[in-house]
Amino acid sequence: MEIKRINRIYIKRKTGAFFKSQKWKNLLVFLIFVALALCFWILQYFQQKVEREIYIPIRYSNIPKELVINNTLPDKFTLKLADKGTVFLKYFFNKNYTDININLKDLPLNKTSYTIDRRVLSSYIQDFLLNTTQLITFNPEALQFNYSPLEKKEIPITIAGKIAAATGYIFTDSLTLNPSKIWIYGNKKTLDEIQFISTTEVKEEHVQKKLHLTLNLNAPKGVRLSTEKVEITGNVEEYTEKRFELPVTYYNSPENIHLRFFPSTVEVICQVALSKYARVGANDLNVGVDYQKLSQNQETNIPLDLNRKPQWLINYRIIPDKVEYLIEQKKDL
Repeated sequence: MEIKRINRIYIKRKTGAFFKSQKWKNLLVFLIFVALALCFWILQYFQQKVEREIYIPIRYSNIPKELVINNTLPDKFTLKLADKGTVFLKYFFNKNYTDININLKDLPLNKTSYTIDRRVLSSYIQDFLLNTTQLITFNPEALQFNYSPLEKKEIPITIAGKIAAATGYIFTDSLTLNPSKIWIYGNKKTLDEIQFISTTEVKEEHVQKKLHLTLNLNAPKGVRLSTEKVEITGNVEEYTEKRFELPVTYYNSPENIHLRFFPSTVEVICQVALSKYARVGANDLNVGVDYQKLSQNQETNIPLDLNRKPQWLINYRIIPDKVEYLIEQKKDL
């Protein structure tokens, strides 16, 4: 241990002596001049005009939903440019120069191929470059698009999951979807199997204030959507119950047919927002049975529903919700 301590002391003394020596001072001055010369050389180099090749990714945007591109498109431009070295550093470090966007929104739908020529591509590239940069060559010099139309179909959007008002609250109207229908694009066989497009899963079970959601749509494999998102809105309010005793009626029956119901009256219990309590009365409601549906009914009773009600009334109960019936033929007078 004593030998190691002596060695450390010796090394420390020798090192300190070296940095205090004239030899180290001469070496330090030499290194400083080398560093300065190197800096001047780098500055001189980057101030000169040089030619360089750079590679810029291509981004294709706004491809019409009703078209499918059949050929493989290039993913980058190779540019040969001339400018000062400092400018090339800007291209390298500036995040604004990340890619060149080729906007395809104006692809002609009545054709199956389209070419963007050298003149147009040159304008795309010049918009990307700084004013001082000279474009010498670029590759590819043209972009060829081969495409074909897709079948389309308009279908409704459904909400996946559950949206419900909190206890004591009610949605004053049906939930509004914007858009409620969208166009989907794909091959005919695939489209024929799709009846609706669903949102991503949502769980809002205790809504107490105005609802405003933006949800993504689930696109089936091989299908494009005219829009990727849907907005869902709904108003909620505290509610109360309003009760009515209504007769059971019928419609769409022949003139010589009369229906009797047992019981002949039912109770309708409506959940009504406080602001709409006075806007619904017995005359706004009707419990009616469609006679034409009785021919398809195999039971001795028939389920009931409101065939007339305010559009905003969506929560109600009918007690009983089924009644027995008797079909009678009127006697000729």
